[in-house]
Amino acid sequence: MINPTSSSYENRAAVSAVSNEMKILVVMKNWLGDLLFQMPALSLIKQKYPGASIVCIAPERCREILEAHPAVSDFLNFDEKSTHRSWLARVRFALELRKRGPWGQGYLFHRSRSRAVFLVFAGVKERIGYEKGRKGFLSRPVTEPARPMHQLDYFLNLMEKAGFELPTEREYRFFYREEDEQAAREILEAHGIKKNMKYICFHLGANWEPKRWPIAHFAALAEKIEEKWQFPVVVTGSQNDRPLFEDFMSKICHAKIISLIGKTRLRISAAIYKHAACLVTGDSGPMHIASGVGAPVVALFGPTDPKLTGPRGRGESIVLQYVPPGYKVPFFGKDLPEDGWMSRIMPEQVFDAVERLIRK
Repeated sequence: MINPTSSSYENRAAVSAVSNEMKILVVMKNWLGDLLFQMPALSLIKQKYPGASIVCIAPERCREILEAHPAVSDFLNFDEKSTHRSWLARVRFALELRKRGPWGQGYLFHRSRSRAVFLVFAGVKERIGYEKGRKGFLSRPVTEPARPMHQLDYFLNLMEKAGFELPTEREYRFFYREEDEQAAREILEAHGIKKNMKYICFHLGANWEPKRWPIAHFAALAEKIEEKWQFPVVVTGSQNDRPLFEDFMSKICHAKIISLIGKTRLRISAAIYKHAACLVTGDSGPMHIASGVGAPVVALFGPTDPKLTGPRGRGESIVLQYVPPGYKVPFFGKDLPEDGWMSRIMPEQVFDAVERLIRK
């Protein structure tokens, strides 16, 4: 006599065993904010297939972030702007993927059609992604959302349509390691900031000039912070932000400024933001890093739309935005307002937002 309950259990066990041995490819988008918007989707894949090996494909600059994510088993560098610029290099990359298989599933988070082709060349059995322009390369194409939505929701929508149960809290997390925490603490102490001392972080840069708050406004805010609380201001950024920092310092009179320009990796910066009273920044990667580790953030927006790319991490955030009359966001044109996008967000407004976060 056949026991249906026993048979059902054995079938589920067999499926689970296959899932645990599965290799999964995930083709990520390229930039820091985009990367964090995809983090909850990675966690969902790991929850559904806890024993699977999840391999992420992205440019080298993303390695540091993805390797710290607990769901990620391995990282493969793909950069169409340099290493894999030629079609020959791309074909070699696809063939290398095939050798690393067999791949049970592939998730296409990138809009690129050529990356969809990779999944086919790699022999990925089940290929999941948004269908627009890539339908013929996907085994499970998903229809694009009818209306614009925050990018975090955009990727979660893909997962839901692919059969995943979504989390109650829709937020991203930024992961770092214990050694990053220790390195951050040593850097802060070397600059006179001992454990439990309050400090405020500034990030001056952004990847597009109209997204940057005026340097003079940052300097005025630093002076207000010095006058009210005497907190040191820790300025983060890459070496590319050094001219902005030098301009900033030329306008400082009394505020105590600590420069970490070009001195910290992203995960160490994350640990520094984690323990800050708050971070003040434009729409930038560090805005999402700080939000992702649970730090309070004052986010200053101009031509981009916080409803689409605003902070959605674990930390509390206050978003301030000014849109000039006659303009709409998101705006990516060249006909910019005469006084810039961000100049009408005044230091007094930002100071009030900082004070609200600090008091909580």
